[in-house]
Amino acid sequence: MLFTSTDFLFGFLPVCLVGFYGLAKINRQWAETYLLLGSLVFYGWSNFQNVPLLAGSIIFNYYAGNQIRALADRGLGRAAASWCSFGIFVNVALLIYFKYTNFILDNVNVAFGTEFVFRQIILPLGISFYSFQRIAYLIDCARGEIRKSNFLDFSLFALFFPQLISGPIVLYNEIAPQFEGRRFIPGANYNLLAGVVIFTIGLFKKIVIADNTAFIANPLFDAASRGTPLDVLSGWLAALSFTIQLYFDFSGYSDMAIGLARMFGILLPLNFHSPLKATNIADYWRRWHMTLNRFMLSYFYQPLALALTRKAVGMSLSRWPNFIISVVLPAFATFVVIGAWHGAGWTFVLFGLMHATYVCTAEAWREFRRQRRKRLKVSDRGTRPSVLGRTLAHVTTLVCVLLANVMFRADRVATAGVIYRGMFGLTGGEHIVLPEVIRPEALFFVLLGCLVIAVMPNTQQFMGAYRSAVNWRQWRNVVPSLITWQWRPNIIGLASIGMLAAVVITATLMGISREPAQFLYFKF
Repeated sequence: MLFTSTDFLFGFLPVCLVGFYGLAKINRQWAETYLLLGSLVFYGWSNFQNVPLLAGSIIFNYYAGNQIRALADRGLGRAAASWCSFGIFVNVALLIYFKYTNFILDNVNVAFGTEFVFRQIILPLGISFYSFQRIAYLIDCARGEIRKSNFLDFSLFALFFPQLISGPIVLYNEIAPQFEGRRFIPGANYNLLAGVVIFTIGLFKKIVIADNTAFIANPLFDAASRGTPLDVLSGWLAALSFTIQLYFDFSGYSDMAIGLARMFGILLPLNFHSPLKATNIADYWRRWHMTLNRFMLSYFYQPLALALTRKAVGMSLSRWPNFIISVVLPAFATFVVIGAWHGAGWTFVLFGLMHATYVCTAEAWREFRRQRRKRLKVSDRGTRPSVLGRTLAHVTTLVCVLLANVMFRADRVATAGVIYRGMFGLTGGEHIVLPEVIRPEALFFVLLGCLVIAVMPNTQQFMGAYRSAVNWRQWRNVVPSLITWQWRPNIIGLASIGMLAAVVITATLMGISREPAQFLYFKF
């Protein structure tokens, strides 16, 4: 069930909200149980056969977490670590089986001339996201950061429908305490109002900007897939339009998830904070898909970097070899895993390799400058790059992101090659004539997306008068926007969100005869 579908907007959501708050007046646990059952219905709406796998994952990980905590409390740290490793193995094995089995076999057949055949495996919805969520839960249990959990709260944390399919990737300690002992009726009107506004903004991003920008990106990438050469303008327009589509599609989904959770009185973590305003690639990743970056940093990069640092220290290496082993290698591995996590295909692996190269190059340059300042005994404390320097850094970061997104969107590596040749003027002969393959009026939405990103406050800044996310306070002063207006429930605020809602409802009803456009991250 899509957040943008009429079944969800005019059926499931109202029924879920009315039932939840009706039961919350009587008993908190009844309301939570109702929400848990509603989340199961939401997940199984389009394909119920994946529900047993999801339920089995919840039961197994809850049991494994209990075992880890019980063993750790008895001082059996080695046994607790073994249970944690076993739980991680099960989650990763299921993810690899469902997501990568056919990809691995296809490549084995190509490499060795074999003809292994395996039945077609249907990727369970949301498995990439909820597998990482379960892994984080087990590791946090092993680290002693989760002292207790009951099955209802854990199940609701694992199943809560706003974040179940495509994130944000939430942590137990930031969600479960919000269910434990909370009375949902006080503040319900406040939460409903804030949630509806945030959700409406997300709907606008998805339905109005992302879906209309697709009318530019899709024909250009489809033409490249057929081998049609692109000229310079078409190549860069393909990269830009897809980047705009991807940004507003996934940030729109994340806004909707945060808004829906807020309607039930729950705060989710941020997933986006104006990443396309970043002036370096590391900062871009800190603010793009923030919960994925947080997971990879805490549960992959840092343990790997610590292990490699200890290895490097034991080898008594000089400065640069030590830097490569302790910083570059774990950063490179992290982004390769991020790329492969997005999908089973060489385009995703190469997407990860491109970002790995970007990040490692940036880290090497920063280390070089640090060492140079150290030799010259020069401090950069209190200094800021010039306006020209910041502008060049921003443009360079955007170009790197656009180039990588071409590989991310392409259906195969050859398609990306066609677009790259067009972008750099390496195509000869015939080229695409824009009006023949795209809707010229859709160019307006590409420009609208660029304008919104450049000058408008992001959703959290727009809702700055409210606490829009569980970790908003640590991000509220990062990258202020050119327009600083914050939404208030006054005449202007209500009129503006009313107009936005009217546009969204009109667009939704106009598309009622066709299938709503699926979110891009649903296929991951």
